[in-house]
Amino acid sequence: MNERAVTPEWLRSALLFAILAGLTCRVNAQPGFTAMSTVRFDVKYQRGIAEEDAKRVADYLQSDYEYLSAKLGLDLNGRLEVRIYDAQGKYLDATGQKKPWRLAMFHRGMLHVQPVEVLFKEHSFEKSLSYELALAILDQAGGKGCPNWLREAYAVYHSGMMSDLTPPVGARVNSFGDLDEELQQNQYPPRRLDVLYLLGQTMKYFMEQYGEEKALGVFKAFTGTESSEKVFAKQFGVEMSDAEKAWAEYIRSHSQPFKSHQ
Repeated sequence: MNERAVTPEWLRSALLFAILAGLTCRVNAQPGFTAMSTVRFDVKYQRGIAEEDAKRVADYLQSDYEYLSAKLGLDLNGRLEVRIYDAQGKYLDATGQKKPWRLAMFHRGMLHVQPVEVLFKEHSFEKSLSYELALAILDQAGGKGCPNWLREAYAVYHSGMMSDLTPPVGARVNSFGDLDEELQQNQYPPRRLDVLYLLGQTMKYFMEQYGEEKALGVFKAFTGTESSEKVFAKQFGVEMSDAEKAWAEYIRSHSQPFKSHQ
């Protein structure tokens, strides 16, 4: 017998409304955490976090996910667990960081968040969550060959943090691989802020040079069967080496020149 046929109409309508609206509901969680869920997220929060703040995180992530999924044509690999800590030290222990400069962090398949009041205090609630969620969604592309610098570039661009950054002095990058090296060598501010600017400007370049459809479609184009060079050639209609030359010139033109001390 069709299960749908015996389900009351009002109940089907209520369930459909809850799913479409992305409403949160409380569920059982592991010791020390209370949990609520949305269509795509299991948000777990510690005792010192107000339920209202946890819901704000859950609702924002659900809304931003729907935007990102539509733009990139990608979905999360299953449900994403989000943990909100009520103390900065607990957050640092969970993410393996020594300094709390990163207010949220996608780490080992989970999204970890500092006390929500910290995000608001730093005026970075939306920017931090958007940055990390973009990385979470693009994680599957990374497993299919999409380079780290490209994923990070989109995360910076999508987060809106470019408005807080200033052009670095005398940026020297000649290849896309240089961006990966910069990411590895500069994990903390202040130089990290220069790297983030270069990454965001890189994504802006792709959008301006190739158009939004091709620039955002490149992530889905990575299927694990072709090299980055082949993906670029097919997606953008240009050899990767040629794309690098034009990009490097663009980056130099958007950085501050060295100032003479004479």
